[in-house]
Amino acid sequence: MAPAAHARPERRGRARVRARRTLSAAVLSAAGLVALACALGGLSTSCWLAGTAPVPPAADDGEGRPARRGLVAASLLTTVALGAPAESWAFANRFEEVKGPKRPGVQPPGVGQGGPLVGCGNAPNCFSSAPGTDEDHFLTPWRFSSGGVATAFADIASIVRAYPPGQRGIDGGGFEIKRSDAQSGYLYVQFEALKKGYIDDVEFVVRSDSGSGSGEVLVRCASRVGRLDMGVNAKRLNRISEDLQQLPGGRWAAPKISPEAFPKYVNENR
Repeated sequence: MAPAAHARPERRGRARVRARRTLSAAVLSAAGLVALACALGGLSTSCWLAGTAPVPPAADDGEGRPARRGLVAASLLTTVALGAPAESWAFANRFEEVKGPKRPGVQPPGVGQGGPLVGCGNAPNCFSSAPGTDEDHFLTPWRFSSGGVATAFADIASIVRAYPPGQRGIDGGGFEIKRSDAQSGYLYVQFEALKKGYIDDVEFVVRSDSGSGSGEVLVRCASRVGRLDMGVNAKRLNRISEDLQQLPGGRWAAPKISPEAFPKYVNENR
């Protein structure tokens, strides 16, 4: 019986040694992946946290995106350090629920801050009434002929709130009004794609003509992620403009986005 009694502590000791080795291997594997990511570039902050010498940002691929190797490294490091991407859900008024990782993108500087509106980049996924916007992206301000700023703002807010997610096959993830200021005439809304969770930013700025009840609405509607939008921003704005022009009183003039007005946008997003 004595040899058996001595064997049990010995087995427990060997098990503890194996557990330590397994833990050490896992730590070393994670550290190795961090080092690999740092060597590939684009993760200077993560490298600093890992105690690795800082590296310069990943090279640009020529279209404003980090080089592929930097993206691969970032994805690899994120998966190891944080596990699989967390599931997220669309806005409360979504067309239907689709679980899974989403790619909302980063809110651009100057957007959602109460105005003034900013312009667009080169990609055919944006429209803006901001002064200085080039002709391929410039959206002529919408006009209202009476009622003043307060009525015009109320019109836009009501139409946006009644917007049906999923119309024309877009915005199935729903939308949410993020900022509404009737006094300044500013409205900021985020719309979400159903499956991937891409967020598009939409802003309205209502301004009056001096000395009358008429005025204009400056609009900006743009995608955060990707170069093309496959016509999503046009379909969204056209639905809102159509609904405005159907309001009683006939005070709205909000021309649709068409192939004639935006030939480059339409051709690239076919």
